[in-house]
Amino acid sequence: MTVALRLVIVSVVFGLFSGAASVIIGLQDNSLGVFAVGLDVLADVTGSAVLIWRFRAERDQPVQSDTAEARAAIVVAAALVVVSGVLIIQSAVALASGSRPGTSSLTLAAAGVSLVVLAPLAYAKRRVGRRMGSRALQGDAALSGIGAATSLFAFVALVLLHTLGWWWADRIAALIVAAIAAAEAWHTAPKRSD
Repeated sequence: MTVALRLVIVSVVFGLFSGAASVIIGLQDNSLGVFAVGLDVLADVTGSAVLIWRFRAERDQPVQSDTAEARAAIVVAAALVVVSGVLIIQSAVALASGSRPGTSSLTLAAAGVSLVVLAPLAYAKRRVGRRMGSRALQGDAALSGIGAATSLFAFVALVLLHTLGWWWADRIAALIVAAIAAAEAWHTAPKRSD
């Protein structure tokens, strides 16, 4: 449990800075891909913060661990649903209006930094979550993994914009991430038979 607690604390610290920066940069440069990175990272902060509570509750009252796990899984699933919904709406509006993302090098940097940090963090959380049997930590790993995938999609979409002028690739990348987030929300949410 100590390793899991450290992983979610790292997620919160990184996420507060990186998520806020990506949201601001994405909005300023009209890049839904980078905005999606920031939104997902901030959702990861929410999930990780709940997991800090969950692991501390389990440490202090081991009898309540199942209840804490179920509540944490619900919050993580809800964060995934919010990410999915916002990205679907923003992408649909951007595609319908034909709005184009900007070409700032900050957008590429934001996507690159998130990819480098979130991919190994997601892997470590998933591995520890499986070992612990924690659906909530595995869902939080999905949030980190979606952030890494979003970063990769955003980076590729921005490269396509810069090289081929494909303004819509940024919007399609955000829709792909929305679909992944929705699927992970379904997988993370506690089922009635659990």
